[in-house]
Amino acid sequence: MKIGIVCNALANSGDMERYTLDIIRGFVASGHEVTVFTRKVDASLYEATLVKTVKINTSFLPKRFRDFYVSNLLPSLRKKHPLDVMLGCCRSRHVDIVICGGTHPGFLKATRKRKSIFDRFVLPFEKASYQEASCVVAHSQLVENEIKTYYHVPKSRLFLIPPPVDLSIFKPASEGNQQSSSSKRLSSFSQLKNKTVFLFVSSSHVRKGFKLLEKYFENTYLPIALAVAGRPLKRNDYKNICYVGYEKNMAALYSQADFSILASTYEPFGLVPVESLCMGVPVVISENLGCKGYISNAVKEEFNPFSIDSLDKAIRNSLFRKDSMTRAAKGKTSEKFLVDFSLDKHIAKLLEVCELARRENAN
Repeated sequence: MKIGIVCNALANSGDMERYTLDIIRGFVASGHEVTVFTRKVDASLYEATLVKTVKINTSFLPKRFRDFYVSNLLPSLRKKHPLDVMLGCCRSRHVDIVICGGTHPGFLKATRKRKSIFDRFVLPFEKASYQEASCVVAHSQLVENEIKTYYHVPKSRLFLIPPPVDLSIFKPASEGNQQSSSSKRLSSFSQLKNKTVFLFVSSSHVRKGFKLLEKYFENTYLPIALAVAGRPLKRNDYKNICYVGYEKNMAALYSQADFSILASTYEPFGLVPVESLCMGVPVVISENLGCKGYISNAVKEEFNPFSIDSLDKAIRNSLFRKDSMTRAAKGKTSEKFLVDFSLDKHIAKLLEVCELARRENAN
């Protein structure tokens, strides 16, 4: 097939951008041609060499209007670049398959935000995209329920397919190469010696719940520390909190932590906990994460992202269960996950959806 993908950026940044890179590799490995329509291209990426890219200039527009502009261009772009099927990996109309990275009304409800003037434009735009598409792919039960509730997409057009994880990268270190949880940390972790380390990976500290974690770790007397990776912090004088930088090799960071932690107020899926568990590192996560339904209770503790008392209980439970959670996280896949997160499995299911959409286009 000739497959088109619409995304905000062909880059290694947020969850949906990383997902786009994964499916590009999967589609190309399966023998399909891929054209990517996007605002930004990181030409240094391997995936950029595998596809044809159509870069859309939106720099002259305010950020909030760029989705609308790109979407309006797609019909004419599809005439110039004939495709069998087009996938939307960002908010967009005029695509055959919507890959749902979360819904806007779900976000507003979970974050307890009031509708703004901008929301009054986004909501009907998003509704149209879901109702026009031949198929909608939801990455989690949480998202699937939101799509049914807010946009009334019929079951025949809705497909629940969890996103993939690169299991060749994210896997437990061999026994002989495992780093200890105290004295052999990477240099960026050196100041966290002799503490139980919770790794917080974030490109958006507000949405990922840093404010709650900041308040908790700054004031705790427990022998714990928070290692923050990704977006820089505004301060460097935190108590029990250390910024460890932006690291492309995330597997190396996970391997140095005792737990990973995510306090998102709204997270339609959340790859970080899944990657962490693939590395053999147990997780402490917000109950608002879509991925929680795929993770065994043996390797996770959940908490309410609006309650510091709930977070405290989860932290203390994780310290009490540390040995058993770590053993389970380093054990068999069946002890950690309730589904198969391999890229091959995901691409096989996604291609079935693409075939359905192609047949509909042909008719």
